[in-house]
Amino acid sequence: MKAVVYDKPGRINGHVKEIPIPVCGDGDVLMKVMSCAICKPAESSHDRNGSLLGVYPATPGHEFAGVAAQVGKNVATIKEGDYITADNAYPCGTCYPCKIGKPAMCEHYSCQGHNMQGGFAQYILCKAEKVFPFSKDLSFDKACMTELVNCCTSSVKNAELNYGENVVILGCGSSGNLIAQLMKHSQAGRIVSLDCVQSKLDRIIPYGVETVLVNPDDFSVHESLLKKMFPHGIDVIIDAIGDDGPLLESIFPLLAPGGRLVIYSFFYFEPKTFKVDPGLMIRKGLKITSAPLQMNNFGECVKYMEQKKVDTSAIIDAVYPLDRYFEALDRVLNDSGTMKIIIHPND
Repeated sequence: MKAVVYDKPGRINGHVKEIPIPVCGDGDVLMKVMSCAICKPAESSHDRNGSLLGVYPATPGHEFAGVAAQVGKNVATIKEGDYITADNAYPCGTCYPCKIGKPAMCEHYSCQGHNMQGGFAQYILCKAEKVFPFSKDLSFDKACMTELVNCCTSSVKNAELNYGENVVILGCGSSGNLIAQLMKHSQAGRIVSLDCVQSKLDRIIPYGVETVLVNPDDFSVHESLLKKMFPHGIDVIIDAIGDDGPLLESIFPLLAPGGRLVIYSFFYFEPKTFKVDPGLMIRKGLKITSAPLQMNNFGECVKYMEQKKVDTSAIIDAVYPLDRYFEALDRVLNDSGTMKIIIHPND
């Protein structure tokens, strides 16, 4: 089968080439991959200095969906021909974090697309317990982003929302867009998305989310507007902006008493830092929390998409065949207006 393979980290070591089709065991499901989405942080790491979890040779791609091409004899929950997606995370189950119910912090974490074969291939092997069927009313392109929806729901849950609280989301890229959509179906009150690219903001407006354009050279413009919108402060700010520490630092004082900052985003290139005034935190009772990776939520996320509580088509820019993977990756990395590109390995 054809697959993207990095023999070692770095673009010079990346190729589309033939590798063996995985062998389906008794408890496995062999998926024919129909759609796999490019994740900018993950795929850029393979393309530069290597993924934190990467074991090379590596086939990237952890957001995938397809058809059950073969099912192991001990698998009763999936049948051949089913439309399926899969949880890409494989915690060990025996380390301390796993034993205390925190498998996302596993000390021996395995993940398809990093240290296990990923979805930028014509076939991928999954354990049956990791596989989730979905309705044929949901396209492969939409369903392949179940993993991203799963990540985004973590930020909503960790915001500890009270009914009617106001939410500002920093960044309206692929994650920021989906977080805003999920917030519209939560108990949040007013929801506002910020970004410095107007075309990204335009994509979230049809979902009933207010938007504010950021001038990267003059933060006072959007700060003044936010103060008018929220004279008593913002209850929850969610960071989905990637590398922009200064924006995060400048908006933090706009939190309302008892407000929460939820750190969701990963940095792309350099570690992100920002300064916080502990005195301000104490005076206003502020909290900084994270949106860690979460397990055992894929079935719930499939339902969100089937029930149209989140529409992943809002962030899809284009579809490319597997042979043009590196062209597609360059577009994601270099075009600030591009959110998600889907690869079709079996076109």
